[in-house]
Amino acid sequence: MNALRLLTLLCFLPLASLHAEDPNKTILLPLGVHLVTGVEMVREAVLRNGDTEKTVMNMPVTIEKAKLIMQQVNAIWAPAGIEWVTDPEQGGGGIVSEKAGGGKLSAERLKTLAEQVVGRQRDSKIRYMDRVFPALADPANNETIGNNGTFNDARPELYHLYLFPYIGQTLQGTAKISGTFAIVGVFSDKSPNKNGFPKARPHLIPAKSQPVLSLPNFPRDGSLSATIAHELGHNLSLLHVDEGMKDNLMKGHVKLRLGPIQIKKAREQAMKGPRIGALDLPRPVP
Repeated sequence: MNALRLLTLLCFLPLASLHAEDPNKTILLPLGVHLVTGVEMVREAVLRNGDTEKTVMNMPVTIEKAKLIMQQVNAIWAPAGIEWVTDPEQGGGGIVSEKAGGGKLSAERLKTLAEQVVGRQRDSKIRYMDRVFPALADPANNETIGNNGTFNDARPELYHLYLFPYIGQTLQGTAKISGTFAIVGVFSDKSPNKNGFPKARPHLIPAKSQPVLSLPNFPRDGSLSATIAHELGHNLSLLHVDEGMKDNLMKGHVKLRLGPIQIKKAREQAMKGPRIGALDLPRPVP
């Protein structure tokens, strides 16, 4: 077969066949992690005796703690052959601590946004993902925030994860299905925490025995590492389906495992990008 004929045939091959996924390789996904600071969120609740208790929430997660959290997020995703890369030298977007609104919001505006977040409920009609959370992000560090101050649908070069002190009543995380950004609250009053009294959740799943990521070790009120892994699962097209597993990452009571159908769907979505070009790591053996 001469070169001209070969080139002609290649032109008619489906594009997918030219970029076929190797199921034995780890897919590397670039992720930028944003620790949003400089915004104080105050949740008030009335005690039985009539007194008011205030929970003041700031950002307790440091860059070093976030690195440990992401190590555990990757341990959760390892059986799927997917790795979230934050190191800029390896193509990631870094882990940054940044002021809410880039530090340019007035005290009054910051207070208003914080109160909106604290008052957020599941059935709220306010478009938090379009208006409130983007306003609290730092546009200098996010390619997905458009000139109008909202998350846009432009195809970014990275996935983005935002950690806020709190994201609303009985809520822990939120993400766009098959999107490129996810939002997680460090404090939560979701069950088993008492509604109205948010608590900072454990950053990690404790390593009390082997394997580290095991059901007996899972904290009763969840962990940031598991919630982040769950929300990133939504970015990779996964819905709230447990595939018959009580510890399924996407719907289980203990959020740790992924089923075979979920792994297939997540890898298919991951291949659509954004991703780091070379698939040069051997996929872990389940």
